[in-house]
Amino acid sequence: MTWAKLRDKLGRAVSILRGVLAKYLPPPIKRPLSRFGKAVLRFLSRKQIKIDSETVRLTIETNPDRIPVIVFAPSLDWNVQLFQRPQQLALALARQGALVFYIQPKRDPQAPIVQEMLPGLFLCNISIHAFEVLEQPFVYLLTWNGGYACEFKSPRVIYDYVDDINVFYGNQEVIARNHVKMIQSADLVLVTARKLYDGIAPDRPDAVYCPNGVEYDHFAISRNGHRHSPPEDLLPIIEMGKPIIGYYGALARWFDYDLLKQVAGLRKSYSFVLIGPDYDGSIRTSGIEAIENIRWLGVKTYQELPAYLQYFDAAIIPFLLSDITHAVSPLKLFEYMAGGKPIVATPMRESAQYDDVLFAINPVDFSQQIDTALSLGRDPEYLSRIDRLAQGNTWDARALTILDEINARTTPENVKN
Repeated sequence: MTWAKLRDKLGRAVSILRGVLAKYLPPPIKRPLSRFGKAVLRFLSRKQIKIDSETVRLTIETNPDRIPVIVFAPSLDWNVQLFQRPQQLALALARQGALVFYIQPKRDPQAPIVQEMLPGLFLCNISIHAFEVLEQPFVYLLTWNGGYACEFKSPRVIYDYVDDINVFYGNQEVIARNHVKMIQSADLVLVTARKLYDGIAPDRPDAVYCPNGVEYDHFAISRNGHRHSPPEDLLPIIEMGKPIIGYYGALARWFDYDLLKQVAGLRKSYSFVLIGPDYDGSIRTSGIEAIENIRWLGVKTYQELPAYLQYFDAAIIPFLLSDITHAVSPLKLFEYMAGGKPIVATPMRESAQYDDVLFAINPVDFSQQIDTALSLGRDPEYLSRIDRLAQGNTWDARALTILDEINARTTPENVKN
């Protein structure tokens, strides 16, 4: 067995042991053992960390005009089922001139150490310790991965507060503690919803409202005259000749399955299409698949979504109303608009600020709003209004907001040592 393979096996064994100890030991014993485990892991991988650090340094030296340097701490795999806010912001920040390192949460030994995804954005299969070569880097953190802050040298933290913290799985005590710590200490706090801002405004009145956005050209392709062929699994539904009412995104406990089932019963002449992962097993227990005019097509990639959206006649966001959903900035809202689709949603606070979204809470009203949406889909003035809304809420616009805030609050140049 080679040293590299032995090192990897030992590293995995130490990581597993740390996880077991963290679960069952009391904090006074757990903390020193955890620190010891980290030290062992670093010792085993010190040669690789040195190689990784040199790669980071060389990447920075070959991109001298790109500032600031922003490191996205491990959170979501780049190729996760749903292409989400961290990936979109990483792309947009690079397009707007930043140098962005996006660290994969799990190292893939078959992948390049650093891979340039587009000018200024580098996907990293490297140890987080490689970034100790940076003095005071800007580090992008989320509620669930705030613990990575201590792995950097004097980080300037960008804390992106994206959802009510109760939505996250895991140890709620630890999640809440990390959240409070980052609200208090982060250099820049971003919030995706007004409700989230209101909750932290007494402590962070300088927090920046930065809702989700849209990669406009990706979703507007059909309205710009380029049509996709019908996806194979959607074709039988199209051939029925019924209006298609569509949803894509996570299917989870906050989705109002009962509402949709009743609406489908009231509008049997419509086809309802759901796209997305069964996030928490709720779709399997909802009974939704037994409804004749509702089809769940499973997970589609981000690249495939416009081909499906193109054939929707109207789009829906039927979420249950709760503290969690009132604090949601629906990622799909502006994507639906960019695709030229009228939207019917339950009246969540964040979505309710847009006059051109139709709202309803009970099955009869929701059904009638879908009828209205189908009429609006043929209204050029309405379609023009939602198109302007989409163009004004792009990810590039969000990136510019973030960069302006960084420049206003810190020195304009990141220290590159």
